[in-house]
Amino acid sequence: MKSHDREHQEIDRTFSIALVCVEPALHAALLSIEPFRAANRLSKSPLFQIDFLSDGNDRPPSRDMVLPCTASLEDGRSYDLVLLHSSYEFSGHRKSALFRWLRRQAACRAHICAFDAAPLLLAEAGLLEGYRATSHWSTISSFGERHPDTDVVEQLFVVDRDRSTCAGQLASLDLSLDLLERFCGRAMKELVTNEIVYPAVRTGHSVQRQIVNGTTWQTNPILARAQKLMQEAIEEPLSIEELAGHCGISARELQYLFRKYLKASPKSYYLTFRLQRAKELLLYSGMSIGETGLACGFSSPGSYFRAFRARYKTSPASYRKAFRENGERPDGRRLY
Repeated sequence: MKSHDREHQEIDRTFSIALVCVEPALHAALLSIEPFRAANRLSKSPLFQIDFLSDGNDRPPSRDMVLPCTASLEDGRSYDLVLLHSSYEFSGHRKSALFRWLRRQAACRAHICAFDAAPLLLAEAGLLEGYRATSHWSTISSFGERHPDTDVVEQLFVVDRDRSTCAGQLASLDLSLDLLERFCGRAMKELVTNEIVYPAVRTGHSVQRQIVNGTTWQTNPILARAQKLMQEAIEEPLSIEELAGHCGISARELQYLFRKYLKASPKSYYLTFRLQRAKELLLYSGMSIGETGLACGFSSPGSYFRAFRARYKTSPASYRKAFRENGERPDGRRLY
């Protein structure tokens, strides 16, 4: 898909959209198509033709509501835009048909968008190699570990050439409005944002979630830089001296800034970020306990277990076990 400024042009064709839902968050799926439906209402002639596709599942995709399917993965049609949604557990026996269909759409030059946990499916299908991508924060750690050939970042959405990936949920609306502008121009996007009463559209680089003392980090640009470096260097942690050097100050100055603004040491905050990543891997990945520790920069199982227990009053194994025993799918996100 190419980005064109069509503000003063008549759009002389109808674009085709495929909405593919495999265990989606229903509100996210509907949010992702509403800007295109609004554009149809506001234009002189329909701009988008939207199909709801079935993946062959014999259960309603949202468990309690049924989307009216107008096409299936077995159809031979190609689309201009594919919106792939997956938020919850997606069984392996249905993946092969989905992957074949996605690869065919990619070969036909469709712009493929994946929301929430669906970017992991897109990567598993081999369609994100060499791309920059994101997904819902709960899957970010597993995503990066499983697909090192994809540049995985945590932000609201990423548009990279003919692929878009999104954190899903409410961010689905932000991405779809960005795509609407790419298809139909800024003027149409502004008409639609007014129509749906959403004037403050967020950019792709916006954060998915708040970090500890989020506003405090931004009071000083050096702290903001240090926070970014810490979160990017989890598997191979930087020393405090290296961290300070990358920030252009001495280790002593960095210690002072952390004490003044955050009331704790850089080492303590760095450990917080590493243990937070460990928790996400324990809950949302299939990695072994030892592998989660190595992925978070702990040189030995002993140092990992001691740090985890000191912070959370339980062991990594007990933490994972308690989560898995709290109902069949305690938060619905047992994906990988």
